[in-house]
Amino acid sequence: MAQTGAGLYAAGGFPAAQASGIYLREDLIDVVMNLDKNKEAAVFMSISKTTSNGQVHSWELDTLPATSTGGSLEGEDWASAALSARVRMNNAVQNFKFNVGVSLDALEYSLKGQAPGVGNEYQHQINRHLMALEQSVDARTVALGTSVASASAGASSTTALMGALRSFQVSATAAAGSAESAAVTNCCQINVLGAWSRARFLALHEFMFNQGANPDTLVVDPGVKGDITNDILGEAASTAIRQVHFDNSASEFTQNIQFLRTDYGRVAVLVDRFVPTAATATNSLAGGAYFLFDRAAVRLAFWRPIRHYPLPPNGDHMRGYVHTGATIEVLSPRALGVGYNVTT
Repeated sequence: MAQTGAGLYAAGGFPAAQASGIYLREDLIDVVMNLDKNKEAAVFMSISKTTSNGQVHSWELDTLPATSTGGSLEGEDWASAALSARVRMNNAVQNFKFNVGVSLDALEYSLKGQAPGVGNEYQHQINRHLMALEQSVDARTVALGTSVASASAGASSTTALMGALRSFQVSATAAAGSAESAAVTNCCQINVLGAWSRARFLALHEFMFNQGANPDTLVVDPGVKGDITNDILGEAASTAIRQVHFDNSASEFTQNIQFLRTDYGRVAVLVDRFVPTAATATNSLAGGAYFLFDRAAVRLAFWRPIRHYPLPPNGDHMRGYVHTGATIEVLSPRALGVGYNVTT
């Protein structure tokens, strides 16, 4: 029972029983379970959305003059100080697309109620691919490395890639525990160099606060999330002061840290299944990382919204595709922090 492409259904689990003919008396319930449906694209769902009016999305950065603690003479004449140049930032729009084709026989089969859990095979496939599109944008947003490629007008075989969050991290060679930001166009970062460290997270949060940022979101992979909870609520020496919280009836075990409140603000801990987990490296632009940022300053900009485009058939089938054109904007790179070289 297998439908590959426009064929039928895949059977598994008990091939010996299938071979012996037991499936002639099967009870096939009218439900389809999608194993990946609940892999929520957490960053995609949580951050703000905006519009890009071009395929190279640009914005400008400005800074204040340096503070001055000196006074000024009464009635003095003056000369204008040099004005600082604004800095232009940009990111390429990336196309995300999935093609869909369903034979008319498969469609008719579902419309006649013969496809368990699927009332319309074509619409079912569209919904699956729309969800996969959201997950793809999310996975690219938190991807390893800093590669970004712009396609020229005449390069039909070149794929434009949007810069991920780590594209704002231009180097990753600081000493362990050192927080840094090399220039106004760079994100803040700290070399964790190992498993989750509360001290190094606090150092990054303090550094970002001193840079003028007010981060409110920490994005981590599931392993680092478990390390955070264990750090605060898990096993520790008897001298540790521990937070313990439970429901009103005191009958529910709770081992979950959803928010961190430090001297520099309150931070929501967001678990994203698509954040890669990687080993440490000397220069770890491609190593594991977590992201601390101000949600208002990190946005997805859409050149074309997520939607389904139907196409005329080129044979005995229905076809179309789902597509979006999107990029990431970080309005203030100092509002983005990367804890890199993190393992779990």
